[in-house]
Amino acid sequence: MTAPSSTAELLVRGAVIGILVLLSLRMGVGARTPARLTGAVFALAGAAHAMTQYPPIWQALGPAAVVAWVFSVMGAGLFWAFALELFGDHERFQPVRLAPALALLGIAAVARFAPDQIARTLWLAHNMLGAALMVHVLVVVWAGWRGDLVEARRRLRGPLLALVAVYVLALAIVQTAELYVGPATALSFLAAVNLLGLSLASGVVFLRDDPRLFGVAAGRGGPRRVPPRDEALALRLAEALDRDEVWREEGLSIGGLAKRLGAPEHHLRRLVNEGLGYRNFAAFLNERRIAAAKAALADPGKARTAVSTIAFEVGFSSLAPFNRTFRELTGQTPTAWRQAALSSNPEEPPRI
Repeated sequence: MTAPSSTAELLVRGAVIGILVLLSLRMGVGARTPARLTGAVFALAGAAHAMTQYPPIWQALGPAAVVAWVFSVMGAGLFWAFALELFGDHERFQPVRLAPALALLGIAAVARFAPDQIARTLWLAHNMLGAALMVHVLVVVWAGWRGDLVEARRRLRGPLLALVAVYVLALAIVQTAELYVGPATALSFLAAVNLLGLSLASGVVFLRDDPRLFGVAAGRGGPRRVPPRDEALALRLAEALDRDEVWREEGLSIGGLAKRLGAPEHHLRRLVNEGLGYRNFAAFLNERRIAAAKAALADPGKARTAVSTIAFEVGFSSLAPFNRTFRELTGQTPTAWRQAALSSNPEEPPRI
C-alpha cells in the first residue's frame, strides 16, 4: 500500500506534469515565434523532469522513459534558450541556441554508460554547466531590464525567471551533493512542492497567452498611430533622432534620452512601445545605427575605413555586439555586406 507521503508527492507531481503539458500545448499554438517554440519545448522538459525525479512515475513510463530522460537532462539548456528568445525579441530562431541543451544531453548520455568514477565527474560537469547557464540567464534578465519597453514583460523579468533559475541552481547543488553523499530522498517531496509553485506561477503568466510577451521581431511590431497626448513628445523625439542623431551616443539609455527630452521616462517608454511599435530600446536605437552603418559600408569613399571604426561611429561600444546586431538584422556580416554593396557600385576608392 502506498504511504500517505508517497501519495501526496504523486499527486503534486501529477499536477505539475498536467500544468506543464497544458502550458506546452498552449504556447505551441498560434504564431510560430522563437519564444513560443522554445517555451513549449521547455515546458515539456519541465514535465519530464517531474517524471524522472520520482521513481514510481519513472518506472511506469516504460519505453517512454527514455524520451522523458532526454528532455529532462536538457532542461537547463532549454530554459536558457527560452529566456534568450523571450527577452531578446529575435526575429528568427537560430539553431545554435540549442547548443547548450545538446551539450547537456551529450554529457549525460556518456555519463549514463561510463564507469562510476568517470560518470561521477561527467555528472558534476553536467550540473556545473546547468548552473552556469542559469547564472547567465540572471545576468541577461538584469542587464535588459531598463531597456525593455514591454511593461508586462518587464514586470515578469525578476520574479518568475529568478525563481526558476534559483530552483535549477539549488537542484544542481543537491544533485552534486548526491554524487558524493548519497540520494537526498528526504528532499524529494519538498522539491515537488517547489516545482508545483513554479508551474502554477508559469501557468498564471503564460496560459493567458498575452501577445505582448511574444514579439515577432526586435524592431517595429507594425504600423502604429501616435496618441494625441504623445504627439508633442514624438516631435521632440524625431528632432533628437534626425537632427541631433542622439542614437550615435554610446551607452545612451532610455532614462538619459527622456531627461534630454524633458519628459518622464514612463511617457517615453509608452511612446516608443505603443506609439512607434518597438519592444526594446536597444532595438529602437540599433535600427538607426545599422542603417547608418550600411550607408557607410556601401560608400566607396569609406572602402578602407575599418569596420570597427564604423561600429564606433554609429554608437556601438565594441565590434562584437555590432557584428551580432548587423547579422541579425541583415542576415550578413558587415564585411560580406560591404563587399556585395561595393561590387554593385564599383567606384574606385580614393588612394591614400
